[in-house]
Amino acid sequence: MREEKTDKLIMRKLITFLLLLSSFSLLANRELSDHFNNYIDQNKDIAVREMLRTGVPASIKLAQALLESNAGRSTLAVKANNHFGIKCGTKWKGKTYYRKDDDYKKGRLVKSCFRKYKKSQESFIAHSNFLKDNMRYGGLFNLNRKDYEKWAKGLKKAGYATSKTYDKKLVKLIKEYRLHQYDSAPPSIETARPKVLVKKEYIYVNDAKMVLAKAGDTPIRIAKRLNTSPDRILSYNEQINNRTQTLAKNTRVFIQKKRKKYRGKKKYHRIQAGETMYDISQLYGLRLNELYSNNKMPNGREPLVGQQIKIRGKAKKMPQLRTKRSTPSSKPSVSTNSSSNSSSSSSTNSNSNSSTNTNSNTKYQEPEVVIKQKETTPKVQTTETNTAMYHTVQAGETLWRISQKYGLQVENLMKKNNLQSTLIRKGTILKIK
Repeated sequence: MREEKTDKLIMRKLITFLLLLSSFSLLANRELSDHFNNYIDQNKDIAVREMLRTGVPASIKLAQALLESNAGRSTLAVKANNHFGIKCGTKWKGKTYYRKDDDYKKGRLVKSCFRKYKKSQESFIAHSNFLKDNMRYGGLFNLNRKDYEKWAKGLKKAGYATSKTYDKKLVKLIKEYRLHQYDSAPPSIETARPKVLVKKEYIYVNDAKMVLAKAGDTPIRIAKRLNTSPDRILSYNEQINNRTQTLAKNTRVFIQKKRKKYRGKKKYHRIQAGETMYDISQLYGLRLNELYSNNKMPNGREPLVGQQIKIRGKAKKMPQLRTKRSTPSSKPSVSTNSSSNSSSSSSTNSNSNSSTNTNSNTKYQEPEVVIKQKETTPKVQTTETNTAMYHTVQAGETLWRISQKYGLQVENLMKKNNLQSTLIRKGTILKIK
């Protein structure tokens, strides 16, 4: 009898212990979940703003922040405001924080250098720039912004973290906390407006840094403002050739080498009235000599209005070229027979050495003459008058892509067009200015 009572007592104590352990586990999980949810609420706005600015999905950014910083509780997050584990690298000039991670020297684990930020939100901005500036992550920006699973796999494949299950951990967090809702939910104007000041006014075109010139800007002024060299600006922008050259307002000025290849999905650009090859190189962040080479064109020549220029890959043949008339004020003539073509060619060849304009915002004003058969006027995406400019939305375009094309903020486009959502349909006509 005593043994039976003892056994029952032991069983009761064991059951009580298991129940207490289960209760503690549930409380701990609930506390962790609450902490994660609070962290998401605090940082969802900056994640959405960075998504609109750079294209990095908000779900991916939040999941990485949760995982890398343990929802803001890691040593790096607390002492260095570094929520993404970004190391210093060779170009980092800011403050640093050292701790042991995964760096070895002569077989011994040594302290790694990590970036240190003043505020946690600076870390979120730096994370976007880190992905955009690093070549190995370039392919991610060709993915659908809402396809967080491919983004997660791409980050793992590119080597963002050493964990073999890094992508699965991100996807689990996104699903568990429904982070994907921030990739598609239309942001309000207030949410979209950056509340954190980004000290440098960078715009990324084809993963290359660019700024829009202010009225009266020169390469020297821009270089001083951005703490860079004016000679670099001259080397990155083929038709900016003087350190004191006055640039028109909103001239595109690259402060990083333009790319050899276009990383977007678009393959062709149809030439519109007034556009030059240099304009196209600045529009798509492509080096001018590569653009000429890929289209089998001699340097310095310009294609006819309506011709398609290959911006991704190489063209099979050279497009039809425009020629220059001796009298800029005369009206262009179009001929369809061989005799008139011959006379036009002889007239224009004698004046082929006329100077080209070096200001990237000044339209090409010289008249054109068709060398071959007369072509019908192509349908263009953008219409411009003396006072206004409009853009017709094409298939696959997003408000963010259009804002980047014209160097605008998404919220400005939404205000100009009285949009309540970032969702737009093909054929919609948007006012640009």
